[in-house]
Amino acid sequence: MKITDITVNRIRSPQEENARAFVGTPGRLLLQIHTDEGITGISESSRNIKVVKAYVDELIKPLLIGTDPCRPRKIWELLTLGEGQQATRFPSQIVGSIDVAIWDIMGKVANMPIYQLLGGARRTSIPLYWSRGNGWSKSPEEMLDEIQEGYDKGYRAFKIRMDWRDYRQDADPKKDFALFEKCREWLPDDCPLSFDANCGYSVPTAIEQGRKFEELGIAHFEEPLPQYDLPGLKQVVDALDCSVSSGEQETSSWRFRDLMLLGNPDILQPDVTNVGGLSEMIRVYEMAAIHNKIVMPHSPSVGANSMASLHLYSTVTNAVRPHEFSEEFTVPAEELAKLYKEPVIPENGTISLPDRPGLGLELDPQALEAFIVE
Repeated sequence: MKITDITVNRIRSPQEENARAFVGTPGRLLLQIHTDEGITGISESSRNIKVVKAYVDELIKPLLIGTDPCRPRKIWELLTLGEGQQATRFPSQIVGSIDVAIWDIMGKVANMPIYQLLGGARRTSIPLYWSRGNGWSKSPEEMLDEIQEGYDKGYRAFKIRMDWRDYRQDADPKKDFALFEKCREWLPDDCPLSFDANCGYSVPTAIEQGRKFEELGIAHFEEPLPQYDLPGLKQVVDALDCSVSSGEQETSSWRFRDLMLLGNPDILQPDVTNVGGLSEMIRVYEMAAIHNKIVMPHSPSVGANSMASLHLYSTVTNAVRPHEFSEEFTVPAEELAKLYKEPVIPENGTISLPDRPGLGLELDPQALEAFIVE
């Protein structure tokens, strides 16, 4: 089997009322790797289609066309580490998209779901938590409305995100806490609620906020500091009793090694695209097991990459916490499901992985034509 082509398309909802909102969100790019045996692997890619297409068309296709797609580690090393005289250290997000599609091909060739290729699933029904963001721009009442939306859909675990980022340090911690307090007071006691500062606090503010969250009850406190402040992260982790998490922005297993050694978060949160695909995420999970660390991946958006993350997560013995899920970056799951012949849609806050080959998702060619943005 040989790779014959790699295509990238921006996709949207075919329904006009949703299409406008869909195109206005961060980009949804569908990447397909085609082969000479008619098997196609799919994944999603990062936000700027001009950048992604430039990498794919000008640099990656010349390297991969004609190669065997059933060698994911060799392809990952070629794109990440280079080979011979080629300087091919591509961004991990680009490599991650290629790698997910390669694993999809692998599963289809073997006629096995990806989780089976990875050693078998511990469970195929995985609870999800409803994740909502842009807290910096919302009132407590507005955020509560969105949490109630998730509750009405059947979700029983939640997270609110501030989306502050590291350049807006300590912008409005009082309001942040008011958002958490409002949602925590409404939710039943048996529904965990987490808080994501999105790198927005200094060390003393993170510790102060964390202690206040602990008094109300918090499931985990995510990215309290800028992702580069690993010594500061350890200060926060050591000062708080609640679980502190980080890792969604790390771009390799080597970065996760440093994160564990220097920052020592309680929970590791690799993102399957950012870290460089399933091939590299496997290494992170193995390190987590060796160091007795909890894993709780970041891959919230509906679609192929979230499915890849769920396939690997299903194989981890100690992966007992819910997997992130959000419809903010796409149209609702039921709408995006029209892209596939047999969609996988959460029911009552749980997603069940199919036993179909690869990711378990097969594109509907007619629907795809309506989804593609020219």
